[in-house]
Amino acid sequence: MNSLLNVETSGSDSPPSGPPCRRRRRCWSGVICVLALLVASALWPSAAFAQQPESKAAGSTAGEAETRVGEVEVENPPAAPVLVGGEPAIWIVTGVGPYTPEFRAERISERIRTIIRDRSIQDLKISIVETGGSSELRIGQRLVMSVTRGDSAVVGIPRSRIAQAYARDLENAIRSERGRYEPATLVRSSVYALLSTLALVGVLWLIGRFTRGLRSRIGRSSWLDSLRLQKLQIVTPERLMRTASQLILVFRVLATILVLDIYLTYVLGLFPWTRAASLQLFDYLLAPLSVAGTAFLSYLPKLLFVLFIALVIYLAIRLVAVFFSAIQSGRLVFPDFPPEWADPTNKIARLLLIAFGVVVAFPYLPASGSPAFTGVSVFMGVLISLASSSSLSNMIAGLVLTYTGAFRLGDRVQIGETYGDILKTSMLATRIRTIKNEEVTIPNSIVLNSAVINFSRKGKTPGLILHTSVTIGYDAPWRKIHELLIRAATETDGILSEPKPFVWQTALNDFYVTYEINAHTDRPQQINDIYAVLHSKIQDSFFEAGVEIMSPHYTSLRDGNTVAIPEQYRGPGYRPGGFQVDSRPSKAE
Repeated sequence: MNSLLNVETSGSDSPPSGPPCRRRRRCWSGVICVLALLVASALWPSAAFAQQPESKAAGSTAGEAETRVGEVEVENPPAAPVLVGGEPAIWIVTGVGPYTPEFRAERISERIRTIIRDRSIQDLKISIVETGGSSELRIGQRLVMSVTRGDSAVVGIPRSRIAQAYARDLENAIRSERGRYEPATLVRSSVYALLSTLALVGVLWLIGRFTRGLRSRIGRSSWLDSLRLQKLQIVTPERLMRTASQLILVFRVLATILVLDIYLTYVLGLFPWTRAASLQLFDYLLAPLSVAGTAFLSYLPKLLFVLFIALVIYLAIRLVAVFFSAIQSGRLVFPDFPPEWADPTNKIARLLLIAFGVVVAFPYLPASGSPAFTGVSVFMGVLISLASSSSLSNMIAGLVLTYTGAFRLGDRVQIGETYGDILKTSMLATRIRTIKNEEVTIPNSIVLNSAVINFSRKGKTPGLILHTSVTIGYDAPWRKIHELLIRAATETDGILSEPKPFVWQTALNDFYVTYEINAHTDRPQQINDIYAVLHSKIQDSFFEAGVEIMSPHYTSLRDGNTVAIPEQYRGPGYRPGGFQVDSRPSKAE
């Protein structure tokens, strides 16, 4: 509890003065000097106030009272100050009957304001009049307040001694406040306000000049270009200059606010009508900082625990990353854990560790138990759950695709109607570059629900089997066709000699036979190129052997027509046959 007695002192100090500051070359020196002048002006008692004899310490009586008040536990309602000129003069620690201490303090403050404004009252000496059960403090015939037995009981000292201490403090405060309304004091206060305004303009000009000079000096500094590691530019000079300009702007704004607050506190405190407001200006500036500082200090033990949890989780993440990095690089091998699983598993483990750390640290977060925090958390959870349904399905599909090993980076695959190489995989989507150099992004949920054909998985072991079909008439010997197809395959670049190519007769149709050549390759990324070369080799092989590649649906109608093979492959002296007309009568005739 604040002390019972709050002695108001007002000395006869002269207006703040001092030797003039010498001119400095650097702007910041002038800024510091003028700021010091304003701070000193705000803290020193102004000569505009009426001169009063300096109050001594409350003496043995006041000291004893303060000691005993400190030992008394004040019950609700709390003590209330009696304000004189916006400053507490005394404290009312107990109520009277139905009146609370706050009500009593307001009534006493109002009586004092009336006495101060009443210029007909010249003698401001407070007398103590003992009545039945109370001590009345009066100025002339005007009642200022009464000290009751309740006040004495709460404080624990005699009523008369409390009344004497109250009378002395109130009289000093009233005389000081009355002196502030004197014409000579108001004139001096106006002069001080004008000088302070000129000082304010000068300080603001110095702050502006200092910040502009600092920004210009930083812009001309060579260290902006030196923040590089070999050929790597760590931070660009433009970004550094922009950051420095923003910091200088913040400094300028804060310095301006501080100077204006000091100026207003001092100037408003010079005049009695605005003195009460001036006493609160600095509190307005410091109150948020004080509240934040107090909250931070009270939260500091929990903050240390949160930081400890964060450190443990960070170290665990680093250890897990080193473990899976060793698996991915092949330095650590597990038979049933392929290296391509290392990166996604590391991400999952990191996510689980972070979630575990958040769960453990949540009770120690600021306002974690407040209804507002709980409401916001529930709202965000619902919002995320509604917005991430498709994303969650894609993430689960990504995990399934990863651990089923459907494909790897660089594999040649066909997913639905998309054919190309796997460019990138993530938890949400798979990116494919087609043979036409198109980049296609497919959500993982669609990939999981589609058939995935992987052409690269066996390409490096027994080899991928390429196959293509031709249809030849029954008049061509099938062994000859097998020989031609196998020769064409063995002459094709990209086809493996072992295992050897082989031919299947896949169908015996009405007019022709379907032959399928099968050959192995270890170049799955060149499938289309190999097919193109293979088809050209088949054509060359058949043309050289004089075998037509066509389905002989119209063989019976082609008498007299030229064979459908290139001219250079036709035999020497080739002539198309003529139409055959059989004029012999049939046996039936």
